[in-house]
Amino acid sequence: MCLGIPAYPHKTARSQKDIAYLEGVIKGTNPATNLSDANYDGKIDARDIDQIEKIINGDEKEITIIDDTVTDDFPNGKPVTIIQPVKSIIALHSNSAEIITLLGAKDKVVGIDKYIADDTKFFPQMSKLSIAGSMSDPDTEKILQLKPDMIVAYGSDFTKWSTDLENRLIDTNISLVRLDCYKPETMSDDIIKLGYILNERDKAEEFIDWYEGYLSIIDDRVGKLTEDEMPRVYVEGYTDYKTYSKGTGAHQACILAGGNNIASDLQSSYPNVDPEWVMTQNPDIILKVVSSTRVAGGYDEDDPSQMKATWEEIMNRPEIKNVKAVKDKKVYLIYAGGVWNDPKYFIGLIYLGKWFHTDLFKDLDPQAIHQEYLTRFQHLDYDLDKHGVFIYPPLEER
Repeated sequence: MCLGIPAYPHKTARSQKDIAYLEGVIKGTNPATNLSDANYDGKIDARDIDQIEKIINGDEKEITIIDDTVTDDFPNGKPVTIIQPVKSIIALHSNSAEIITLLGAKDKVVGIDKYIADDTKFFPQMSKLSIAGSMSDPDTEKILQLKPDMIVAYGSDFTKWSTDLENRLIDTNISLVRLDCYKPETMSDDIIKLGYILNERDKAEEFIDWYEGYLSIIDDRVGKLTEDEMPRVYVEGYTDYKTYSKGTGAHQACILAGGNNIASDLQSSYPNVDPEWVMTQNPDIILKVVSSTRVAGGYDEDDPSQMKATWEEIMNRPEIKNVKAVKDKKVYLIYAGGVWNDPKYFIGLIYLGKWFHTDLFKDLDPQAIHQEYLTRFQHLDYDLDKHGVFIYPPLEER
């Protein structure tokens, strides 16, 4: 079966809906999509319906996905074939490991990247597995030694990290699947792809329905705001005065939460700016994204003192003391490893919504939603009332 993006009009189309839609394609009543050629033979016909029925029944011997993160030599995306069933996986980034876990397939993981190994609270079992290098520097020899059926690596801006590895896999039966698993616009597609590949479509559907329900709530509340009603936001990265423009997950998150990213039109994806530029832009809100490389936070930390110190440092920067966000004390910190750029990014959107549009999000409790995610989908015994630091300052109302 060939899985491509976009899929059908409902981006999580699956099961019998897949067959019904494809029947319409064959009859000419529905437009064809990348996913319509299910057996990847260049034609759309009844054999594609047979192919979908096989995958639904778990009888398919292989699945071909379209890797649309590789476009230089493949303008329409690169076909990648995965032999079924997948029994062993190496996860080269934590975002994929998180999705594999919520799909109920964590026992198939045999190797991890070093950052997953460091995240012992969130990945208590998986963090003990063999380390196969890092997301940016995979250990090819270790990977070949582990003999996985499939490797999940980053794509998009980070495809180059796995290029050498891909070349070494040419004469093996190991499939390299590139899925970002952190971008809002492709999150559902990434999850449903892994759901098909791992024969866990029902679990993928359960999570997507739950998570997209919250996305709909957010969109209902901010989707019709005028530009004047959207606060102008300066999103600062881990490094001071490094920001995010169009095409980045941070930009997308800012927009989805009803903000106006002041750096959206800058040239590079992660441009450096100077304090004078920030002063000139005079943002209504400053959102600082922090990580463990500079600030203690996340699931391993219960003490917010470093987050507080970083907040105070921003508030006390003399070069931006007259910026509206600083004067109004609308400076907020969010921890990248918790609710920002992974499958639970939508929880971060709710925090942003409460900061950007307090009155519109009074009834939503992001910590309670976060807790449900950890308990229901990650099966973790972790109490957010007692542990974890993910934002600063804390929300005034809980």
